[in-house]
Amino acid sequence: MKIFYRFLCWYDDYWRRKHKVERFDDLLSFSFENYSGERRLIDQTTWIEPDDRLAIIHFNRDCFSNTSNDPKQNLRNALRFRRLILSSFKQLAQDIDKKEMFNDVKALHGISWLPAHGEKLGFVIEKVPDSMFGFIRKFYFSVLLKTFFPHLAMQETHRIEPHAYWLTRDRLLRNFSLDSESSSNIEQKNTEKLLEPVVKYPGTNKKQSITAAGAC
Repeated sequence: MKIFYRFLCWYDDYWRRKHKVERFDDLLSFSFENYSGERRLIDQTTWIEPDDRLAIIHFNRDCFSNTSNDPKQNLRNALRFRRLILSSFKQLAQDIDKKEMFNDVKALHGISWLPAHGEKLGFVIEKVPDSMFGFIRKFYFSVLLKTFFPHLAMQETHRIEPHAYWLTRDRLLRNFSLDSESSSNIEQKNTEKLLEPVVKYPGTNKKQSITAAGAC
């Protein structure tokens, strides 16, 4: 098992280098690509056009290294992740107009394999259609969960379904900027369940990151 673990970690590091995944903070990393699908309206406010720039969300494996395996600590783990993600997206809202890496980014995008949460934060969430390729990826992700997070695998085995996540640039700024009323309201909702670990959306170039799934 240790050899398998080390191999997956090596592969994830290799994948990140190959696809130029850039670390943003302790929780988040991003890769960037142009949208290749059909023109679509997100959140009733933003049109995503072919070749628009997308930032693909990846979670860093080290941010999960202190997660407890004790099922009794599930609430504490969830609250810790909540604090991390709120802090990261608030910082992102401050930096998105300042850092060159986010120039021309129209929206943030990713896929979650765990129960969908995040609508109250401004995410548009869609179930990914079933397919043979999706079934293979679901099996692969289940293996990753059992390898790196067996306590999560026991809880989530029957709930692993792919969901696509979208967060537009405008919605990020409205919900997470320091002077945003929505941001203040979100901070008060201590029981709100947030976005689960995500992997790169396959509808663009069909690439996947292990770490994006929170697995390695």
